[in-house]
Amino acid sequence: MQVTIKATSDGIGYASKNAYEWEGKTYEADIQNGDKVKVLNGGTLEEGKFGQQHYFRIETRNGEKKAPFNQSSINVIAGVLGTETDDWVGKTIHVLTRKGVFAGTKGIAAYFVTEGWYLDEYGDLVNDAKPEETVAPIFTPKTEAQEKVEAIRNQSASDFDESEVPW
Repeated sequence: MQVTIKATSDGIGYASKNAYEWEGKTYEADIQNGDKVKVLNGGTLEEGKFGQQHYFRIETRNGEKKAPFNQSSINVIAGVLGTETDDWVGKTIHVLTRKGVFAGTKGIAAYFVTEGWYLDEYGDLVNDAKPEETVAPIFTPKTEAQEKVEAIRNQSASDFDESEVPW
């Protein structure tokens, strides 16, 4: 059997979403929710646990790191900066994180997005920075039948008149 040698690292550490210790020094997470990071290269494709993954070098609070961009992130960024990733180099993007269970493992997902995007209460990416203004509901008048039913429902049991029952 012949095997193929594949490079697994290019000398750059992966961006961590958790605090960590390295050579006796403690570091904050490289990327955290709300951070702004700069894209440093046009990206590479690397084989990962679940197939090919897009990795980009980014400038984080702890220096240059490599981070995987999921397809949702790529869709958002490409929608604003274009589909040619070399055009992303030097641009600042935002980091959104979400805790959850992914492929059966608890973890933190990172999304890289442009201005105006956020995660809603369901963890979905949304791009309307301002919540929708509340609109006053429009009330339609009740029909006579609806009013009779409502009157019966609101009637107190002590006000019930057995003589009105047809049986």
